[in-house]
Amino acid sequence: MHDELLPVVQWPAALNSAQELLIVAVDTPKSPIRDAARQLVRAALSEILGDAELLCEPGQAIRLAQPDSPLGISVSHENGLSLLAVHYAGPVGIDLLRIPESPDWLEQIPLLANDWLGPKIARQIAELPPQRQMLQFALAWTQHEARLKCRGLALEEWHGKLDEYLAPCYVAQLALPAGYVGAVATLKAGENPGA
Repeated sequence: MHDELLPVVQWPAALNSAQELLIVAVDTPKSPIRDAARQLVRAALSEILGDAELLCEPGQAIRLAQPDSPLGISVSHENGLSLLAVHYAGPVGIDLLRIPESPDWLEQIPLLANDWLGPKIARQIAELPPQRQMLQFALAWTQHEARLKCRGLALEEWHGKLDEYLAPCYVAQLALPAGYVGAVATLKAGENPGA
């Protein structure tokens, strides 16, 4: 992971068609009900991809109807903002998190980090001053979820084999509005998507 933040294009916008990886932010209603957010993201995706036929099934990631296409698509939603990633050269995973403002979250971080992110990350977070733990947890969480999505996996508790399977992913943080963090993951050059 690099320290530089990848830029995000605010929708609607003129897009650079030469980009291999396109990351788009779509303003959505500030509601936990995501129907409107999903419709807005699908509309943006349809405009970006033109005539490409999309498969949008409840509970499944959006994908192209052509299974042999290398194009990867990933979406993540939070109240008020959704992110869409289109990777023209292979799998992609994107994740977005609104940083919780409640101090109650600080009590849950050690257990959540250990169970889902592994003991190494949990230890790194625990060594930080309390005021930095929430942000670092959010950053680590979005990186982890982006890698999982890139590899086509559902959220599962941490285990050593999972780290090995996610290792071929390159992950970068995203430049987002205050209060949000996000990450995008793609496979490193030369990696086999099915490996």
